[in-house]
Amino acid sequence: MSRLLACLCAAFASLASAGDFGVSPIRVDLDRGTKSALVTVTNDDHKPLAFQVRVMEWTQDAAGADQYADSTDLVYFPRQLRIPPKESRVVRLGYKTPASHVEKAYRLFIEELADPERDPARTGVAITLRFGVPVFVRPASVHLAGELILTAAGGAPVALVRNSGTVHFRIAAVRYAGIGHGGETLFEQSVDGWYVLAGSQRSYRLAPPAGMCAKAALLRVEAVAEKLVLRAERPFVPQDCP
Repeated sequence: MSRLLACLCAAFASLASAGDFGVSPIRVDLDRGTKSALVTVTNDDHKPLAFQVRVMEWTQDAAGADQYADSTDLVYFPRQLRIPPKESRVVRLGYKTPASHVEKAYRLFIEELADPERDPARTGVAITLRFGVPVFVRPASVHLAGELILTAAGGAPVALVRNSGTVHFRIAAVRYAGIGHGGETLFEQSVDGWYVLAGSQRSYRLAPPAGMCAKAALLRVEAVAEKLVLRAERPFVPQDCP
């Protein structure tokens, strides 16, 4: 069960006016053998909660930023939910057409609607919180592959992760280290990762400790995903330092 307040996708009001609910599972994988799935929404609050449900196609731009667009590729119902306290309801979803050569990605947004009794100032349809469940429709042939490229920009090293496979991967962390002239490790740090969709790329700006990058001879980086580890290294260059 995912606690929505801990896995917040977007907030449109103060958390004080939001209800307490959970969504499970927090990711859906569909393929030719699994054409549909169930997503359970549980109301853990002491008052009834109302939701609207919608699916959007999920892509990423050249910088790796998530982009969403309306889509009719998936069938899902119900579109609206009203859940009594301490009860659960199920959203059913499935695809119309299987993915061909490259995985298709979507987000199933579970959006809590503001309660007029708790927030009478709101009029019309007002979203309090929303949680986006990733939904992936896999192709018949799955190929997991990527590339890690190290560059420099604006006085800092940059790690560019490219997805050259047919399915997504999620980077848990991008770890990097500065290696001294004698082979010693001068520093080790990491930054949180994110999904890299098939055919997309995402850049991570690294931040070596002040005063250390000028002493380092080698930059060593690895991007760690679920079933994939990408590694690269190169000499430190003046552009790596502010």
